[in-house]
Amino acid sequence: MELTISELENRFLDSLALFEETPSFSKKDKKSRLLSQADMLFRTPEGVAFLYDHIPRITEAGLFEDSPWQDPNHLVPYLVGGTLLAGYPNSTVEALSELRLLAIAESRLDYPSFSAAQARAFLEDMLVANFELAYEDFSEKAWEGYARGELEKVRLLFNLIHQHIPLGSLKGKIAEAIEVLSEHRPIVVTKIKRMLAVIHKQLKLDATHPDGRRLLKFVNAVYRPTVAAEQHSGLESYRRFLEQLPKGRLQEESEQIGEQMASTGLVSDYQVVLLHYAVRQYPELVPRILHLNAHGVAEYERHEAFVALLVQEFIVPGNKQAVYGLARVLQRNLLSRRVAWHAFNRLIRVEVHPEVAENLLKGNLSDDAVTPAQLLIGGALCALGQPLGVRQGNNPTCQSARGISMWSRHAPGKLINLLIDTATSNNVVFRYEGELVESSKTGEGLARQFDYKLDPVSIVLVPHLDKIYNEMMKRASVKHLGVDPHISVNPAFYGHWIQTGFFSVYNPVTGFIENYEDFVRIFYASFHPQYNGGHHLIYPVPLGIFITDATATMLGYHAISLLRIEKSPAGEWRAYFFNPNSEGRQNWGQGIQPSVSGNGEYHGESSLPVHQFASRVYAYHYNNLRLDGKQEEVPTEAVASVERLARESWGRKYRWGLVG
Repeated sequence: MELTISELENRFLDSLALFEETPSFSKKDKKSRLLSQADMLFRTPEGVAFLYDHIPRITEAGLFEDSPWQDPNHLVPYLVGGTLLAGYPNSTVEALSELRLLAIAESRLDYPSFSAAQARAFLEDMLVANFELAYEDFSEKAWEGYARGELEKVRLLFNLIHQHIPLGSLKGKIAEAIEVLSEHRPIVVTKIKRMLAVIHKQLKLDATHPDGRRLLKFVNAVYRPTVAAEQHSGLESYRRFLEQLPKGRLQEESEQIGEQMASTGLVSDYQVVLLHYAVRQYPELVPRILHLNAHGVAEYERHEAFVALLVQEFIVPGNKQAVYGLARVLQRNLLSRRVAWHAFNRLIRVEVHPEVAENLLKGNLSDDAVTPAQLLIGGALCALGQPLGVRQGNNPTCQSARGISMWSRHAPGKLINLLIDTATSNNVVFRYEGELVESSKTGEGLARQFDYKLDPVSIVLVPHLDKIYNEMMKRASVKHLGVDPHISVNPAFYGHWIQTGFFSVYNPVTGFIENYEDFVRIFYASFHPQYNGGHHLIYPVPLGIFITDATATMLGYHAISLLRIEKSPAGEWRAYFFNPNSEGRQNWGQGIQPSVSGNGEYHGESSLPVHQFASRVYAYHYNNLRLDGKQEEVPTEAVASVERLARESWGRKYRWGLVG
């Protein structure tokens, strides 16, 4: 028989009293029972309100002690969502932790090392960082894989938080988050679009207020990119309006809509309608709709018929971001590269394998009708046009994302051919040290439960690339005992531009950090123009870094690419890099916070001062033929500043061996 809310409350209070009386060394069993009863209370609005009323007592009883939630100073806002979706018991502890922070923010609970202002700031940051979760009703198909009870718990938790922290109070932080995401130009813009949908529906924005103006820029780009689009809110009405418009006015409409896309990276349904109309009736206006510069216009004129084919057959509202991808492909003059041209012409004619087609549709979160072929071609346009917009999502597949980005920039023909092979056969074959490695014949990769919230190219390739890379690493570990497997795997996986020299500070045999000073000196002498003779990087350099949190505590390993080291507009030497897991700015502790704009970054890049960046690197490839002793000229002070940051962050987790 189902218990009433009052019965659940009474049982919880009895368990809480028992938990309070139990000695700390035997509280484990009592804690499990208490959490189980809290979990049941989280399923009703009354139950959540009850838990919030009693959260000071729950906290003082020691529920959070000896757990990752013990110290609020160590909590990370953007990790909250993943934990809430992880299921019981962690989701229940996380939900209680949010109630604790709300109680601190409202001065209902005193916490010696965490003020009310800190708690309020954390909750605001958490709401913005987990916006999709915090303002979601869970009715869309994307949530079908989660238990309904767990989603209801999340919804009710956020409903209570919203009562105390209304959406309107977050305008500034939301605007900043959208600006950062937009500057980074990801291929998948679902997060931005969902934020804008909530804002468009729930907030009245004032153009005279700075935050309102910032948000309106993006809301307008999606929902009313031109005055005419606002006046003809239905797409069919807008289409009929275009048919009556003289060419001069169509030109103005095209320029306005193109400028909106260029300034935000976002494509509206209205732009798709206008593009289709122009391709049929006024093809000379297409460059304005795509906001092309002179190089892009020349490329379009050279391939006008092919562009028309792509638009008419493969670009629809369900994959509208492909419009931006197409614009970037034309800007890169990719269709004039013979290999890329022939590969793309072959790609548009492939028959997609049924399993690949199913996966493509899994990753499509749009409500608009779209075919697997349209998703594939639209995704290819985006990946080729935005090489730095590739992301790994919630998958441990940074090596694969890095590869797709690298091939898109430097070997587009190779990327398209890989896509053709995988899309048609649901398989891919690489060569490693004379032996073939076939994805269909290998074991699992690192991603056991694949997150399909990726761009279409990644959806097709990454499950296979992940298996290939993992299999290469296994073979290398057996074949080259005691040697870092990346030495041989990276050149085999990524291609010929990976340099033959390799340096890792971690000794896999001893577990020590060794030769760190030499490591830093060679890094500077290889990549820093001030110490390598004024040379700049030609190809990206694959690097391994230690990821750290806001307290500079090591979280794990990560694969990124160093793109360039140059002076910023302010005259500071900075490292510009591609980070596959980044949606924007992060906090790595010690004041190290990568930026994505404002310091000379191109769209999709992150950057840091060189010494801060170097302090997180643990392995890199380099050209050992070009050193010529330059490493000896790197100043001792530069090396010392890097080593100090390293030792006081991730270095705390390791033993340090040889100094030299």
